[in-house]
Amino acid sequence: MCDVELVLKRLVHLIHDHLLEPGIHDWMHFLGTSKLEWAVLLTAIQRSVRQYHNPNFTISFDCASPFLATANGQLYHNITTENRKKWSYNMSPTADDKKYATDNRLFGDAVRQDGIHPAFEDSPITSRMKISDVCYYKPGDLNKIGKEGRTSWDSFSYALLMGHNVWTHIEAVQRANRMFDSGVCPDMMVHPINSDYDIAKVVDRIFAARDRSKSLQIIADHAKVWERVVGTRGFTGKRAVNSHSQFNTLFDVEEVEVQDYILDKTHLDKLEFSV
Repeated sequence: MCDVELVLKRLVHLIHDHLLEPGIHDWMHFLGTSKLEWAVLLTAIQRSVRQYHNPNFTISFDCASPFLATANGQLYHNITTENRKKWSYNMSPTADDKKYATDNRLFGDAVRQDGIHPAFEDSPITSRMKISDVCYYKPGDLNKIGKEGRTSWDSFSYALLMGHNVWTHIEAVQRANRMFDSGVCPDMMVHPINSDYDIAKVVDRIFAARDRSKSLQIIADHAKVWERVVGTRGFTGKRAVNSHSQFNTLFDVEEVEVQDYILDKTHLDKLEFSV
């Protein structure tokens, strides 16, 4: 999930060590994988391994971001898959105001009209709920522990918004794969020398080669290609060699894509817990 070059080398060795055998070793899971570019890349790897080595091979991955984002008061609101650009599902703080407790507008209409999310893509959940379903508490209402809290959300508000975030995350992954199959390519997967030759074609060559050393040589010959692929923790195939590059691998001050967040204590304090 951090280094595509390492992933490819490991897979080549597994194949030639007979550890990806059909009916025996059919599944590989990647933890905490959130980037849409990696979703597309892993699909390309899965297809190539299926074609040349194991027709049952399946790659899966997971991400806690939809849940952690909600706990921080954040909502997925639009998906970006422009050709030769960075791909992402964007999030930002959403509606949390007691004035909405008597507002009967649909959630999507309300957040767009009030400028909370200028761009907002509905899910099957938000298209059916009112903003008052999320902003449930009116001024003066007591929560389940008998106090008037700062938030307008009740426990079910979190469940609704988590459902929306999960649906949007899945839709983003599926849309990314559809777009890539149609010829739209994220910048990260464009070949640095031949822009008409995307990384998926290199991946296919690696697994089409039946010889271990030849596959590894193709990987080595494309070192500059793998350096373009940013890992899901900010790392690339190129190892950090100084304090500045190490900082850049660990922190991204302009990142708008949802990552696996540390819970925000300020918002977490507003959560209700009942025994």
